[in-house]
Amino acid sequence: MSRRKRAIDAASIMSLPIRLISTDFDGTLFAEFESPPIPEPVQELIGELQSRGAKWVINTGRDMSSLMEALARARIRVEPDYLVLVEREIYCHDGSQYLGLEEWNAACTRTHTELFARVRPDVPRILAWISARFHARLYEDAYSPFCLIAGKLSDVEVIHEYLTGYCRGIPGLTLVRNDVYARFSHEAFNKGTAL
Repeated sequence: MSRRKRAIDAASIMSLPIRLISTDFDGTLFAEFESPPIPEPVQELIGELQSRGAKWVINTGRDMSSLMEALARARIRVEPDYLVLVEREIYCHDGSQYLGLEEWNAACTRTHTELFARVRPDVPRILAWISARFHARLYEDAYSPFCLIAGKLSDVEVIHEYLTGYCRGIPGLTLVRNDVYARFSHEAFNKGTAL
């Protein structure tokens, strides 16, 4: 895109009454192996919109430490006003730190704890089914008793179908997926509801 076209696009964006900017992170806003990882014109545009009252939310599947490290490496000059982390927890910028939105995050944790107590007995059977058929990394983390990194996109399509069928039998359970990555989550807490 030419500089003139970018200037026109930025000018037309600036004339809109934008109040909220929600961006994903990996592969959209942030490209780890680019220099800079977050383009300067994008940072400038977000900063200008923030100066006019818009709020910026990074809405990502990353956890806090992973996102903070990536932002530090990117040396961004603008700060997000809010973070939606692990596609469900909300944090607000306050000075030099991000503070959790306690009521939301507590309900999120409580709801997931109750849901995962029902799911946990089935996880060994799910892991065995996947392991017998595919090369994949399967693990548990602080956010889900089932996490997946599939070896191939074609494999994750089949795994996704299998897990979606499983989720239908557990009220509230859904599979959050991005490319070859997936984890279980409660359907009430996601990028959209957090936003």
